Amino acid sequence: MQKNINHPYNWSRFYRALGRLGPSLLLGIDDDTREIITMSSQSTDMFWSDGLEELLRMGAVDGDMREGVLSTLDVWRENVLDALESSYGIEMDWKMVCIDVTSPLIDELIEAASPS
Repeated sequence: MQKNINHPYNWSRFYRALGRLGPSLLLGIDDDTREIITMSSQSTDMFWSDGLEELLRMGAVDGDMREGVLSTLDVWRENVLDALESSYGIEMDWKMVCIDVTSPLIDELIEAASPS
């Protein structure tokens, strides 16, 4: 299938997949917190921020969708941590919570972000 130059990534499909898969990629959180993140990420946009789509776009345009996905995940992680504190009063050690960059779920997010 030919790549569409005007749309080098699929933001809506990626964002839906991020809501579904993102919580499983977070290391350093307990199961109860993961459940809160899972429910919130699938039913709200509380972890969204300006710039998420731009990071994905930059990776796609540069020809490195993996880097775009990882950059987006890093900011999404910060958004999650910030929202947990501001909305739920859950304070986490930002240095202890990270993205599992070795997970095969990263490949699923890359596939979701790729243009159809």
